[in-house]
Amino acid sequence: MRLLKDEIDGVQFYHREGFSDMKTFEEVIGRKCYQKRGMKIEPGEHWMDAGANVGAFALFAGARGASVTSYEPDPFNCELIEKNARLNGFQIEVEQAALVADERKTAIMFIGNNQNVWRNSLVKKWNDQGLEVPCLNFDAEAAGFEHCKMDIEGSEMPILEASEQTFRKLCYEWSFDIDPSLARLWRVIDRQKSQGYRVEAAWKTICYEDRRFDLWQPSWFPACTNVFCFR
Repeated sequence: MRLLKDEIDGVQFYHREGFSDMKTFEEVIGRKCYQKRGMKIEPGEHWMDAGANVGAFALFAGARGASVTSYEPDPFNCELIEKNARLNGFQIEVEQAALVADERKTAIMFIGNNQNVWRNSLVKKWNDQGLEVPCLNFDAEAAGFEHCKMDIEGSEMPILEASEQTFRKLCYEWSFDIDPSLARLWRVIDRQKSQGYRVEAAWKTICYEDRRFDLWQPSWFPACTNVFCFR
């Protein structure tokens, strides 16, 4: 496995040749996908990075003066996060664990197809490549955090449906190729609004206002959306 060194917007990082790592850094650091719809990461904030993958969000936040605790079940990804944190001198703590809605201690993480390790999932069985990983309960870990970014490839769905934890800032990605139900996301958003969040999303994209469809259509792209919540 060959590691390459690169840089985007002054943030340096190592990434694996032929893996999805570079696409992740380009999306998060280059295109600033988490700095949309009023979301800003401020100096001095401490963020919970749920589903850190190779640490692109942690580096993005670190470059803005925030500290980050990253939760990532893939052990090699964790090594890469730590290596890149040292490279940039950022304050990033790494927990090698998957976050779940229940009390299980381990689970099988399925590896994304064609080296797309940004799609590693406990929920979607992409293939027969599985790795047993440790698990931690989301609510227990989230206590004390004011800000959270969540992208855990389907595991966020039961967490968001049941969690009593609230944040000042929350951003999560919802993947319709894992569950095509638009109505399921609408219920989560309605719940968040009842918890006092101001919610920002691509309303037309998810048909939230007109309810024209209740299932994500196969021809639509991309098959995911980010939702931003503020208190």
